Amino acid sequence: MIRTPRIAMIALAAFPADLAIGGCQADADSEPTYREAAAEEEDFRLRSDVEAAFHDRAEAFAADPDDGDARWAFADLLFKLGDLWEAADVIAPLADPSSSNVDDLQLAARLAYVLGDYARAEPLYRRMMELTEEGSEAHADATRGLALTFYQTNRFANARELPAPEDSEGASSLITFMQAFEGDPYGIEWATDERIAHLPMTNDITQPGALPIVDLEVNGQTVSLILDTGGDRLYLDKDIYASLGLTTLANREATYAYTGGQTVEEPLGVAETVTMGDVTVTNVPVVGATWKEIGQTSDGVLTTQLLKQFLSTMDYDNRRITLRARTPEALAQVMATLGDAPPPVQAPFYMTATHIMFAKGSLNGHEDINYFLDSGLAMSMPMILVDETVELLGLETNAIEGTNYYWTSIESHGLNGLTSGATQALGNVFVEDDFFWQGGFMADALISHQYLWPLGSWTIDFDNMTYYFPAPGSEG
Repeated sequence: MIRTPRIAMIALAAFPADLAIGGCQADADSEPTYREAAAEEEDFRLRSDVEAAFHDRAEAFAADPDDGDARWAFADLLFKLGDLWEAADVIAPLADPSSSNVDDLQLAARLAYVLGDYARAEPLYRRMMELTEEGSEAHADATRGLALTFYQTNRFANARELPAPEDSEGASSLITFMQAFEGDPYGIEWATDERIAHLPMTNDITQPGALPIVDLEVNGQTVSLILDTGGDRLYLDKDIYASLGLTTLANREATYAYTGGQTVEEPLGVAETVTMGDVTVTNVPVVGATWKEIGQTSDGVLTTQLLKQFLSTMDYDNRRITLRARTPEALAQVMATLGDAPPPVQAPFYMTATHIMFAKGSLNGHEDINYFLDSGLAMSMPMILVDETVELLGLETNAIEGTNYYWTSIESHGLNGLTSGATQALGNVFVEDDFFWQGGFMADALISHQYLWPLGSWTIDFDNMTYYFPAPGSEG
């Protein structure tokens, strides 16, 4: 029986348009490059369109690896497919800080960024800025990429070298925020030498539509937050944000599914301290969210950037979130808890915009699916599909009365090595105009809490850009 789903917690999962690093375009008065002309000729709409072009691109590259155009075209197609690791290897010989081809630099820089290789991304984006004219789309793309690189590496002060933004949207609000930020973000102070902190889940996470809730302290005040990796900075309800007297450094407008697609204004501020069990984080970026006034009952959301400061384990079996220092020793501890007979499942992931994480899997037997892992989908279904994926798989859709959404039946789904069976998926949820292509690669589906919690635990390792899960059938 299909129930009308609750979706109020979804849509921190959004691509801010100005934070998506786009492809390069020629200046208005210049002739398009070969690569730009080839891109304009492409008519890729569905995954099947891209997959159909794979053989010819791969064959042309194999026939003449020294042909820069063939190499770029193959790397670009791999990027669109989400095969980013191979794409990065293919484009690497064409792009270094001395390269003069903006197309090569743009693709290589973007691949480095989404794969978490920020040390490589930064000099490539700097070179792009040197080669492109201020005011051009390519220059703006390089500026966005450099700003995001500073953001991911907690070097907010470096944003002051970037030009002051002219508006408060997307990347501009992020740059304004970082330029006004005082000191370093996310200072970490452990209460014990073990450098481990546990946050108990205070609710029944097995219920349909239930997301994990944890208690922590912001500036000494206890708040109850849901876990949602579809969000970026720490989200606090606007009234709580105001009651804490947080300093607002910038403002922005944002659109989410949980607001019904409506645009809301959000202050961007900083909390002096966030205490989570035996660890306190100082100078923490905070978003003032339109939250309780539209029906939410928690005080806000524990999101990706705060988890990113640690080796974070969502320990569903033991009903807690465990935070460890990001060290090889801590990773060894995690791996020991997972055991080695059978070995745990390791799933490489990549991350675009400020926090949108993807990993590979299959759907109804179709391999190479790009899954957006967003733990904040508050409903009985484990996933959301985009229309392009529904069309690709030839799925029948069923309207949900009284809403704009539909549901469809799924035969099998899941990350590589962690395939689950029949279920249902929700559709027509994303508020973006083109969620499928907005990241530059295909975003086939979103997979969430109802898929994750039965797996036992989920560890996010940002140093190695890898997820760790207990092996299927193991005790964990």
